Amino acid sequence: MKRTLAFGGLVATAGLLAAGLVTPAQAAGDVASDPLASTGIQAKNIAAFWLAENAANLIAATPYNVETKVAAKHLSKGGPSADSKPGIVPAIGDEKKTAAKSKNVNLPKTTGKVFFADGFKNVGTREKPKFVAVNPHWCSATSVQSTYHNLVATAGHCVYDTVSNKATMNYWVFVPGYYQGKTPWGVYVGKTAYTHYDYDVYEDGDRDYAFVT
Repeated sequence: MKRTLAFGGLVATAGLLAAGLVTPAQAAGDVASDPLASTGIQAKNIAAFWLAENAANLIAATPYNVETKVAAKHLSKGGPSADSKPGIVPAIGDEKKTAAKSKNVNLPKTTGKVFFADGFKNVGTREKPKFVAVNPHWCSATSVQSTYHNLVATAGHCVYDTVSNKATMNYWVFVPGYYQGKTPWGVYVGKTAYTHYDYDVYEDGDRDYAFVT
């Protein structure tokens, strides 16, 4: 197979993805699988990579799509009925209010983000190294009810590298309830990835989904 992924370990976990990793049931000939982290030590290092420097690499990650670009902020240019300067017009009564930041309050433990990167580089010195992620990105994901509570669903292109076609994404982790660098329910390192054979081999957009243990 061209690609693989794996959840190799749990770090500071709540009760979301229980220990005990097994292979999901497969339909013969339809499922392609690939490994991510193959050992517990590798999984521990991947989790430490994302949590280092107060989770700086998680915070630096940007939304991912095939083009890996973040859309520029849009400002209204007005229209036929516009009678004010270009910009966003507040609702009546809200003119003097400042926008409040949303907070991660009572979000379900089953939803979160998956993170991955092209690699890392040392921006420090030999005596005092500081490793930062190269092209860190995130996608939304959710855990799936399963026998061993260790299954996550996300888009196929957030697991399998269709841009460089080099198999799976690097340093793949799932962070349920992620919010501004916080990992309230732990960091789960991918062990094995599963997708439809047609997406793995032919990159069929109709099969753009993946499951990871």
